[in-house]
Amino acid sequence: MRDCVSSPQLVAVLERAQTLGHIGPGPIQEYVEHARAHLTVADPGFSTRWCDLGSGGGLPGLVIAVERPDLKLTLMDRSASRTAFLEDALTVLELTSNVDVVNGDATELAHEYRFRGVFNGVFSRSFGPPAATAECAVGFLMKKGQLVVSEPPAPNPDRWPLREIQSLGYADIEVIEGPPRFAQLVLATPPGPEIPRTWKHITKYPLF
Repeated sequence: MRDCVSSPQLVAVLERAQTLGHIGPGPIQEYVEHARAHLTVADPGFSTRWCDLGSGGGLPGLVIAVERPDLKLTLMDRSASRTAFLEDALTVLELTSNVDVVNGDATELAHEYRFRGVFNGVFSRSFGPPAATAECAVGFLMKKGQLVVSEPPAPNPDRWPLREIQSLGYADIEVIEGPPRFAQLVLATPPGPEIPRTWKHITKYPLF
């Protein structure tokens, strides 16, 4: 892995993301270290295909792209301003050969042939509540693909109810206590064509 904390280009890009409001306040190095922990938990295979769901200012996606140039990464976000920022960031960091940026609603993109069931894994840092994240991500994953979600510091056993998780096709859930904490879900059975539902339905009638 590269020492991305010492990369002035990456630090400058993330500082700009912070200035634009695409990531929150706080030391940039802490964001980088958290993204590296996200990568460690996921442990992607060589040259596998991954999606950063709700990439925002590029966390963890840009850090992972710098660390693992062998991976095929897609940075997804519904905000045009954030995806425009990400496109510029890829050029600055010289990552355009192995990373692409997609603007759109994840609930719609997950039904497109080019994205449906094609990813070995999905990273999610702050996409949404667990039910929304799990339902949106499942459409992108291939069988045995994994969803790796950043978790709040305080444990909450009710965040990921097993029965509802399994109803989406996930086999089980493992919580990595860290710190930082992550939830890891593996897809056992691909979902039916109705999943994910529209964002309006997901937020109004969450599965859990």
